[in-house]
Amino acid sequence: MQLAALAGELLPAAYGDLRLRGIVPAIEGAALRFRARDGGADVRLHVASSDAPATLALLAQGDWLALVDEALEIIYYAATAPGWGVLPAGPLPEALAAAGLQVASGMKFGTRYRVYRDSESHAAWLLHLLRDGDSWLDIVRAVRVAHGVRKQLVASDGERCLALEWVKP
Repeated sequence: MQLAALAGELLPAAYGDLRLRGIVPAIEGAALRFRARDGGADVRLHVASSDAPATLALLAQGDWLALVDEALEIIYYAATAPGWGVLPAGPLPEALAAAGLQVASGMKFGTRYRVYRDSESHAAWLLHLLRDGDSWLDIVRAVRVAHGVRKQLVASDGERCLALEWVKP
């Protein structure tokens, strides 16, 4: 709900930015829709303030998110499945372990957990558990750290997990 409410003010900024990039998006409620350049996938783009509370509520796998700051600078993220397959029910660390993944502390990367494939010595993912008070700017920082250490950031609200990756439209 908050994402949609804030998008009303920021949607024109994202629309204009896409137009400058040669993309003509269609307005679809509180989101924009366009064809991505790389492969022509149909993209639904949600828009939010970088200071807004971070929530996965309106994001689905394959959606994009445009975060807009006070200077109207925009950064784009794609939300995808983390590649873990279907996880069994239960608390996330235990569900990941039951799915054959290794879970370790992610504190040295500023996240809650590192997640490894069973046979690998380096974590492929950093798992950030969203808490009340986390803003999208917190997620921007986490994605930046993950990218810098060649890992993928996965955000979880306790019910779902989405990998967030920086993209250029």
